[in-house]
Amino acid sequence: MKESAPLSTGNSEENSDKSSLLKNIAFILGAAVLGIMIYKIGPDVIMRNIRQVGWWMIAIVAVWGVVYLINTIAWRSIVHSDTDIRIPFSEMYKLTVSGYALNYVTPMGLLGGEPYRIYELRKYVGIEKATSSVILYAMMHICSHFFFWITSVALIAWFVPVSGTLSLVLTAIFLICLIFIVLFFRGYRKGLIMKLLSVAERIPFVRVKVKNLSPEKKERFLMIDNQIVNLHGKSRTTFYFSLFAEYMARMINSCEIYLILIILGQDVTYIQSVIIVSLSSLFANILFFSPMQLGTREGGLFLAFKSLGINPGISVSVSMLTRIREMIWIMIGLVMMRIGKTDLTLIKK
Repeated sequence: MKESAPLSTGNSEENSDKSSLLKNIAFILGAAVLGIMIYKIGPDVIMRNIRQVGWWMIAIVAVWGVVYLINTIAWRSIVHSDTDIRIPFSEMYKLTVSGYALNYVTPMGLLGGEPYRIYELRKYVGIEKATSSVILYAMMHICSHFFFWITSVALIAWFVPVSGTLSLVLTAIFLICLIFIVLFFRGYRKGLIMKLLSVAERIPFVRVKVKNLSPEKKERFLMIDNQIVNLHGKSRTTFYFSLFAEYMARMINSCEIYLILIILGQDVTYIQSVIIVSLSSLFANILFFSPMQLGTREGGLFLAFKSLGINPGISVSVSMLTRIREMIWIMIGLVMMRIGKTDLTLIKK
């Protein structure tokens, strides 16, 4: 029989106040950035594009509800890999959606969502486990992108006429992705945090702070590293399940572009949609510093459509619809930050 017990966090009242303050700040900043984006695009432009697809907009938004569901399953499997604590799925889904919402509205992606997830998750599993699981999931999420790009290279080589120049570009992309995958797996096997600290010790202005870290903090970083290594070494099933789930989330993500193009009257295949998503995301990630990938997504879609023989002029409409879907999920994520409970009951095995 399962037993319910609250997780003790020491000075819970002080932690709760601090958590509420940080969430309020994140909510206000996120809402402000979202408001600026809506203002720049124009409410009339947004409504015109929604009217263009009608009720199909619900289906477009729902695709990402499924993507976030799979993201949650992947992350939750990592969190539960070596602990008896069971966090409610609804809470993990909330942290997944709201974390991505913060990532969308901050430059360079990881400046918002990941610290927020760590801070919220630490109440359940402690700071070390929270940090290691968030880092592991972020690594898994990024690593799945490289597998996805390798898949698209194979699909392009098989289904698209390839010139000599394009062949060289595809080969370069394949090799770069392969190198990064090897580096990620090396991090999984040997740890990441201590290696990064070792590199930081050689960087001017940074090495002094690293060398002055207290023994307690170094011990904490070592514990985080050990948890990262243990997932790959002792929980192989969980490791590969999480990686596969993240990869499948990328594939399901392609259904959004496929659905939009079909609604707009384009004769496309799912394979072409996978290639479009892959090429546009590759282009956007090269210019990763742009909040919500402003400008980069349109350029990536334009190049992808042109290379596949699809009318590139439609890339503006497709990009706008994906951006509207994104803004809807940002609003959902910000609302989730406000309605979530601060102290939940945890269930043990």
